[in-house]
Amino acid sequence: MKNVILFLTAAALILGSCCLKTAMAQTPAQTPEGGDSQKRVVMLISSNGTEQAPELSYDLEELAQAYLVLHDNGVQVDIMSPKGGPVLVKNNKDDLAYIQRFKQLALSQLENTLAPAAVNINDYDALFVIGGAGAMIDLPADAATQTLLSSAVTRDMTITAVCHGPAALVNLHTADGSWFVEGKRMNSFTNTEEHAFSAEHIEHFPFLLEDKLKERGAIFVNNAPMLPYVAVDGNLITAQNPGSVAKAAEATVLALGLPLQAREAFTDEATMELISKARETGAAMLDLALARDTESYDMNYLALYGFYAYRIADTQDKPRELTLMQTIRKYFSDPEYDTQLILNLLEQGQRDAALKVFEEFKTRFADHANITKLESAF
Repeated sequence: MKNVILFLTAAALILGSCCLKTAMAQTPAQTPEGGDSQKRVVMLISSNGTEQAPELSYDLEELAQAYLVLHDNGVQVDIMSPKGGPVLVKNNKDDLAYIQRFKQLALSQLENTLAPAAVNINDYDALFVIGGAGAMIDLPADAATQTLLSSAVTRDMTITAVCHGPAALVNLHTADGSWFVEGKRMNSFTNTEEHAFSAEHIEHFPFLLEDKLKERGAIFVNNAPMLPYVAVDGNLITAQNPGSVAKAAEATVLALGLPLQAREAFTDEATMELISKARETGAAMLDLALARDTESYDMNYLALYGFYAYRIADTQDKPRELTLMQTIRKYFSDPEYDTQLILNLLEQGQRDAALKVFEEFKTRFADHANITKLESAF
């Protein structure tokens, strides 16, 4: 949630992160290296973000993953934003290889994004809307953007919208005057995810996206919070959260009638897929996968899921999430994570298990201030 903002901003509470910014980045109708099919996609991103409020922009990681999947499947990609011209480009994830590769390919495009009024939608085969908190603010409100999206609806072209991206679609109508999203199976960032990871942004939003989609008559389908889900209904493709974006891009490739190239999953994507599998088939799946390979997974995302999933789960799901939290603890050491685990175990009546973790806590973090807090919890 990203941007997604969403998940990595929250992860900073546990593991620490930085948030530096720089402004860089298109030339209209630029053919990317490797884009050798005749298929063209225009990607829509928010231009709301600023140096003062970088968190209210598009999600760079979502954009990078979707762009690279399309590019590597031979699709020509342009980038558009409501204002056109340069958009904010964050550099706090420059240590990720795929972000570096994306910037090598697309910085010039981000430096000169296309304005909707200058785009002929008939030149494209699909439109792809990227999320991030900024998508909630300018995409549904900008008149030129909405006019272009209405033209895409009239053409019945493939439209993909990920995470907060479906906000761009909630005010669109079909030819008979009904809401475009009405009766369509689709998803977006959910209310639960919103309150868990974007609470500080909600005051800037004109609506909660899940609520608005349901209000407009959409059939809202989703996975548990943070876990991947892609919905396809005719020419509309939607994805729940950042971990679903690459798969939504692949679904777009298929919708364009192109053969899908094999690829290695992005580490955050692979991590959330693994957790989703472990959630359904047992926490042992985590141990089995990580015993073979840790390089393919992102320990930050693993820790983030473990830290938050229990607290935002429904009552009936809490025991399952607690088991996953205990298993995830094997793969890193953090006092706040252990503190939350101990409190969760006590809440579930597992006092012996909580005591065991507490004894380990006192050894690992002998001088930590939470020791007094935990002693009182027993």
